[in-house]
Amino acid sequence: MSPYDLPAVLYCDDDALNLRVFDANFGQRFRIFRCSSPNEALAMLEQRRGEIGVVISDQRMPGMSGVELLERARTLAPDAKRMLVTAYADLQAVVDAVNRGQVTRYFVKPWDRAEMLAALEDALKIARLELKIREVESRMMKAERLATLGQVTAGIAHELMGPVGYLSQNVAALRRDIDQVIEYVNKHLAQDPDRGVSETVKDLPSLIGDLVTGTEHLRQVAHGLKAQARGDETEQAAEISEVVSFAVKLARAEVRDRARLTSNGDPVRVLFGPVKLCQVILNLVVNAAQAMEGIGRQGKIDVRWATQDHNVIITVADNGCGIPVELQEKVFQPLFTTKPVGIGTGLGLSICRELVTQYGGKLKLSSVPGEGTEIEISLIKAPMP
Repeated sequence: MSPYDLPAVLYCDDDALNLRVFDANFGQRFRIFRCSSPNEALAMLEQRRGEIGVVISDQRMPGMSGVELLERARTLAPDAKRMLVTAYADLQAVVDAVNRGQVTRYFVKPWDRAEMLAALEDALKIARLELKIREVESRMMKAERLATLGQVTAGIAHELMGPVGYLSQNVAALRRDIDQVIEYVNKHLAQDPDRGVSETVKDLPSLIGDLVTGTEHLRQVAHGLKAQARGDETEQAAEISEVVSFAVKLARAEVRDRARLTSNGDPVRVLFGPVKLCQVILNLVVNAAQAMEGIGRQGKIDVRWATQDHNVIITVADNGCGIPVELQEKVFQPLFTTKPVGIGTGLGLSICRELVTQYGGKLKLSSVPGEGTEIEISLIKAPMP
């Protein structure tokens, strides 16, 4: 097993010779961070707490003892195993530290190489297993949340289908009968003109047309939700302009009062299921709209796409609040969200990246805090039919 397959060892000792001896003995077996002072070790823990599986320290150091250092390390990196190197004169203090849980293992100088090696190997393997357990727990939480969302989505789709059905039938009947009503009213208007009634009659066909469009839109939403909940993605290619147009309609309520939304690109097909691609675009547009809160300027969201060799690059850019640098990778972690309770689930960007990856694409985020965010999706261009 490569040293880089395991978490790292942080070794702290104010004696440069001891640091070199430790590295000479174990540098080929493990990834080692060496620190010559407790403060340097604490700073290293702050920067790399997710990488360090073992913290080992000498007991006698200026300014802070090894036990004190490891006690603070327990707060900074509670999952890291803590070990101490000490002399016989300090043994009682070390035993007390072990009993209080500040130290998990100690070695008396001069330490035995084989004993130290075995202890480090065991501790790092345990740290690696604990990391895997946390990853599995995270995936299980995500799967459970997704399953719940799927059930809710299927329920919403089912509830929508009934009203959409009779709404569609009634609108079709209304559209069929309205011509007779208009014809009848126009005959009376010729004999008894009324400007208000005349304007209303003139607007009726347009209003009925809007009702037909809205009903069809609701029907597509219901079918899309149903297909998404079941995973019934029968089409494996999507026309980007059509998907973006539909996603923009779905996001209209979120965007309307927050930003001006534009979209631009030539007709082109990509190897991506249209329902799932709509889910990705919709998530990104809604996220962009929600990023406009409190920016103090006119919000702008731009969805554009262009062909690049054998790929198609889709970009969703906004001039919202941006994302802090330290959070730009975390936003793709399942269940992580920067939004208030009740606004976000912490699954949007995680699902977007997962779906894009499933179809052989890539998703890249760039953001400048206070200026805006740009997300670029690279997808495989579909062959000509």
